[in-house]
Amino acid sequence: MEIENSFSVEGVEARGALCVECMKDVSAGEAVVERRGAVLCRACAGEFYVGCAGCGGLTPRDESLERAENEGMFCAECFGRAAQPGEGEAPPSEEETAALVSEFVALHAEKKRLDERMEEIKETLKRAAGARPRISNAVVLRAGDSSVRCSYAVKTAYDPDQLSAVEALLGREGFEAIFERKVTFSPFKDKLEEFLSAADEEYAAARDAISAAARQTEVTTLNVVAPKKRKSP
Repeated sequence: MEIENSFSVEGVEARGALCVECMKDVSAGEAVVERRGAVLCRACAGEFYVGCAGCGGLTPRDESLERAENEGMFCAECFGRAAQPGEGEAPPSEEETAALVSEFVALHAEKKRLDERMEEIKETLKRAAGARPRISNAVVLRAGDSSVRCSYAVKTAYDPDQLSAVEALLGREGFEAIFERKVTFSPFKDKLEEFLSAADEEYAAARDAISAAARQTEVTTLNVVAPKKRKSP
């Protein structure tokens, strides 16, 4: 869903004379304000700020949040309420909500039973397919007009340490001609939070760089809460 940015810097009057980012004097015609009223020069606004896809106000890039649906960057306030399914519709009543909760719990239990049975059937059918000849690396099991295809594929994984020895033999250019290098980063949450909350100046630039590199997305999940067991009298 495309969201039009309605923020217009030309229609905003700045309340101040210094840019809060570069601390330089800002002439009246060149000043803009971010969503909380701080004064910015146009250069800093373009480099360090982005328009919120919800309210349209300028928000710092390192504080903006991106939704999983790739609908743009949001300020913290708009992030929690923007682009929800059924947005604009009235929320269900208490009675409707209670009925939906009961139906969801019942369907969740039925889905769990069906999923478990599906897995049992899949494993049994795999054994049945394994006893039959493959055609084009697949086996088709039939029951009247119904059929199930069991396909076979080989996936290869390479040991990173052993491939490092290959790279030493081929050189970086030769190695990267036949392998794509992928790097992912997973933080140690507690240690990272401790590092980011520190106040020492030695690693201030590193903390700012980490904050700028972070992109947060919101993932909504719905789970059934197991009922509490009643204590026997």
